[in-house]
Amino acid sequence: MTRLGRDIYRRKLERLLAQSQDEPMIGLISAIVGIQGGYEAPLSAVLDMPREAIGAELGSRYHVPLWTMETLVNELLATPKIRNQGIGRTRLLRADLFETVRVLVSILVKLENAEDSIFLQSHDVFYEMGRIAQRQFPWQRGAANAPQLYRSMLLYGSGSAGQFFEESTGIAIADFVKVGAYLAGALGRCELIDRRRDLSSVAISPEMCEAAFARFVIGHAEARARTAQIRAPGRHTAYRPSILRDYPVLAFGGAGQRLRAPIPELITYRYTSGLYLDVVRGGGGVWAGIGSRFETYVCEYLEAMMAPYKVTGEAIYGPKKARFRTPDVLISDTRHVLCAVECKAKRMSFEARFADDPLVEDARGFDEMAKGVLQLWRFFAHARRGLTAPLSLAGDCQGVIVTADSWLTMARNQAEQVLAAANKLADGEWDIGLEDRRDITFCQIDDVEFVLQHGTADSFIAACREVASGEKKGWMLSVAHSANQNFERSYPFNGRIGSLLPWLVPEERERTL
Repeated sequence: MTRLGRDIYRRKLERLLAQSQDEPMIGLISAIVGIQGGYEAPLSAVLDMPREAIGAELGSRYHVPLWTMETLVNELLATPKIRNQGIGRTRLLRADLFETVRVLVSILVKLENAEDSIFLQSHDVFYEMGRIAQRQFPWQRGAANAPQLYRSMLLYGSGSAGQFFEESTGIAIADFVKVGAYLAGALGRCELIDRRRDLSSVAISPEMCEAAFARFVIGHAEARARTAQIRAPGRHTAYRPSILRDYPVLAFGGAGQRLRAPIPELITYRYTSGLYLDVVRGGGGVWAGIGSRFETYVCEYLEAMMAPYKVTGEAIYGPKKARFRTPDVLISDTRHVLCAVECKAKRMSFEARFADDPLVEDARGFDEMAKGVLQLWRFFAHARRGLTAPLSLAGDCQGVIVTADSWLTMARNQAEQVLAAANKLADGEWDIGLEDRRDITFCQIDDVEFVLQHGTADSFIAACREVASGEKKGWMLSVAHSANQNFERSYPFNGRIGSLLPWLVPEERERTL
């Protein structure tokens, strides 16, 4: 596909979006999203969608992937409008037909495909696979689940991070999440809500609302200005920043009284993993606490799910004059260590997530991955030399790096570059031999949770080995794992969520998650 083809589709999309009005189009998109989500009420707003469209899944003619909807909303907001909209002979897109969105999405997908073709003329296909994974897989897993909520509260809403959040926003984290849960629930069920609604019946004060709205809600005019700025040309359309990740709710009306959420699930994202946006400026002390809590979380989660194996945290070993630390988590049977796990809590920058060359955009983050590999290899070398006694490693002990973010998800090229960097580091240490430089499993904590939710300790270890060096090398752990979808274990920390969100009684938890 030539650049001429890309430019033709870009002009077609911009011409149609310029002939639209934002609020009715946002209402149409939110109605379609609601119908896909299984709600019947929005059908009245979309004249050409039948009842069979309710709950439409991927493959149905009435289904539009949410990642595509998100891009469409951003393109809608970034596109300048024609003058005198709807006056005289000017025409407007109909905002009451699914066909309108279907046509726009068709053009958008053709534009994205044309840009893919241009990118692949000078890049390996595995770079593009990595970017596709970063865009699509989080949507497939979803944000409204207990692990995502608890883990986000623990990492970004407690300790020094929680204190920094409250000091910088003027609202306690539990209250912020409560307002977010209200917005997600209300906007997920209907087209719009009134910003001035009295919420005293659910113990939400006007002060709490406004403090939280400052992080959830953006006025329409400001949203257009910011979106045009952050989505300036120069990057692939699908991988440009999204205003909805910062502000998932748009305010319309002279006083911003009409609140609409084109994709309500992004509200849940904002008060879970999106809390990172609020604490990223907290400094070294905040991030040290996040890293420590992530290590503890991974250790406790594996301890709860890896029976009959023994799971232990970091320990000290070696002679008194040369003490070393084990990897963050060790999984052992009665005789040997079967898996050695390093935990990395650092988040990816947006630029690294969707860049043409992620390792250039976030070299420090990928350096941390390489250092994690080195730590595992050093431990293997020390075990070979007998320095780890009384710890003994199994001959096929698997090294695993668990990340809080999707650094190397389906990104074979980046993984190979990380291993190459680790090898350079290892070359500087005389005692790390080739036999110690074992293949490493890279996996995100979401994937670890999914595999152990639908599998066993043994199937988890087998999947780790498979993606490290087997036929499925470089695959996502959950894709390589032979999950039994009819078998599901409950999340072990359901009972802890209330300690971080005291208002979340069991019946409210069902509505929130």
